[in-house]
Amino acid sequence: MKKWVSAVMVGLVVVAWGLAGGITPAWADKEINFGFLNALTGPAAPWGIPQDRCLRIAADRINEEGGIKIKGETYKWKIFSYDHKYVPGEAVKALNKAIFSDKVQFVNVLGGSCLLACMPLLKTNNILSMNSAVGGKNTTNPDNPMVFRHNPILETAYSAVWPFLQKREGGFKTVAVLNPDDETGRDGMHAAQFVAKVAHVTIVAEEFFQRGTKDFSAVLTRVIAKKPDLIDTGYTDPTSQALILKQARELGYKGKIHLAWGPNPKQVLEIAGPLAEGVFLGTTVPEPQTDLQKDLYKRFLKQYPANEWNPNYYSNYGLLFGLTKAIEKAQSLDPNKVAGALENLTWEGSFGPNSFGGMKLYGIKRQILFPANLCEIKQGKLIWLMAAPLAKGILD
Repeated sequence: MKKWVSAVMVGLVVVAWGLAGGITPAWADKEINFGFLNALTGPAAPWGIPQDRCLRIAADRINEEGGIKIKGETYKWKIFSYDHKYVPGEAVKALNKAIFSDKVQFVNVLGGSCLLACMPLLKTNNILSMNSAVGGKNTTNPDNPMVFRHNPILETAYSAVWPFLQKREGGFKTVAVLNPDDETGRDGMHAAQFVAKVAHVTIVAEEFFQRGTKDFSAVLTRVIAKKPDLIDTGYTDPTSQALILKQARELGYKGKIHLAWGPNPKQVLEIAGPLAEGVFLGTTVPEPQTDLQKDLYKRFLKQYPANEWNPNYYSNYGLLFGLTKAIEKAQSLDPNKVAGALENLTWEGSFGPNSFGGMKLYGIKRQILFPANLCEIKQGKLIWLMAAPLAKGILD
């Protein structure tokens, strides 16, 4: 009897030690490490913080609902976050840590310039990345089959939004485009030039500025002198978009303004106040509409204060659902097999059905496709205007 009790006690000690980290029990779920190289501080933090949180909420949901099944084994997502401050050099440091210390198997890099800086490391280590980044053909091309872009691009947004605004607002013929002076901003300018030809619009001003700029008066004085019908902020970060809006109105600009890329409506109203009246906001919605949006908002409220919510939370919620589906379809964690499954996949994202395209523009299907949204601020409230399907012939 004493020997039996002793054996049981020894067994319990071994199990407890294993659970504490000494060993991994054979019955324990395995983990898939996902690294998010992100801007948690700095002017792009209004993008980064919501995206980081919603990625974690998605991981929790997938894990709660049974995880990822591969050949009879169960895997759970484990998220690692790194603050690169939207600085390319910091992104490279973070990626080194992610790959060699934290052993991540998949990553997301925020920002085109940061992604470009990380490309050599990603390619050398054959890491599949699902990025919140632009960069045009420099990042998306047949030589980079492991690089997917999970955020939409201005080519698709402009091709839906500009014609809509032309029809709704009685037409506009001239536009001024402002972008940050980096790879992301230059890609935004190329997108405007590309769609201007399709929409029969003349670009009368192309302006670049340094990220972190607070005073846009010199840039805007030059822009307003060209008398554009529309000022478009391209791939400008949320804080700078709100400042551009406020300062353009203070300088007397009366035309239309389109904050094109992931603005935070609450921040726009806080910075611009009454001057925000009539501004158009792209890639955003005023309140949860789809089932996935409603699910995210409900889960968000369980973890965070309601006053911290903004529509930028939607952008990455569908990412892990798509990657999970691709892994299960491939029945493998081999990045090449997962990429093959992912490029032909359709799954439900925050704004509707998600799939990858871009063959016509990039020569490879690595660019996310889903409907483009547009809102307007009226009497201090965000009003939803449309969710337009992507214009045919732009990407594929």
